[in-house]
Amino acid sequence: MRATSSAWTAALLLSGAALLSFLTRTFIDYRFVYEELTLGVTVFNLVFYGGWIGAIVAASHAGRRAMYVLLAYNTLLVVFGIFTLVALCPSPCRTAWPVGEIAIWSNLLIGIPAAVLVAMSLFRRTSPAPK
Repeated sequence: MRATSSAWTAALLLSGAALLSFLTRTFIDYRFVYEELTLGVTVFNLVFYGGWIGAIVAASHAGRRAMYVLLAYNTLLVVFGIFTLVALCPSPCRTAWPVGEIAIWSNLLIGIPAAVLVAMSLFRRTSPAPK
């Protein structure tokens, strides 16, 4: 039970790091990409991040269903990172160089292990949720 509980905690910590990584990228995008976009993008981002924070909090209070939501958020982070590198700004990306490049790669380097660890925590046979 102890190892399972520590895997659950590690998954939550990595999900928090993934959230911060994507938040960094959003700040860079707001400066260099979103200048011409409307208030709707800001509202969407606030709702998106609010859901992510809510899922982390809910999963930390023994919410197995919330871990599925975290898995979706972490997977989205990886998909957005890959999509950016493939379609929007191939590496080396000159937008906000070098911080923008670091932010994009951090989405992948943190998002992939976060998604894998959350999935491993979810699909173990024992119930890993701490009480």
